[in-house]
Amino acid sequence: MYYWVSYDISHHRTRRMAAKWCKQAGLLRLQRSVFAGRSDAGHIQELVRQFTDVLAPDDRYCIVPIDKTAWKNMLLLGNQPDKRSLGRRAPVRYF
Repeated sequence: MYYWVSYDISHHRTRRMAAKWCKQAGLLRLQRSVFAGRSDAGHIQELVRQFTDVLAPDDRYCIVPIDKTAWKNMLLLGNQPDKRSLGRRAPVRYF
């Protein structure tokens, strides 16, 4: 399944952790707080748990599942990674 993740987090450390978690889930950064790509439900559930544990009351996050048809119809303009990079199967591992 493809996912679109965005967040609005006020604390710098929490924002850095959120970006790291999105990358670990196999998503690629499109903008500072917007990630997209292919991942599995287990990685997304872990992402939800991680976000829920650290968010301040005024912080927000949004995870949108995207079906294959909508993904294929998505239009990326400007300096963006190509859809093949976004749709890779294996999540990235950071150590």
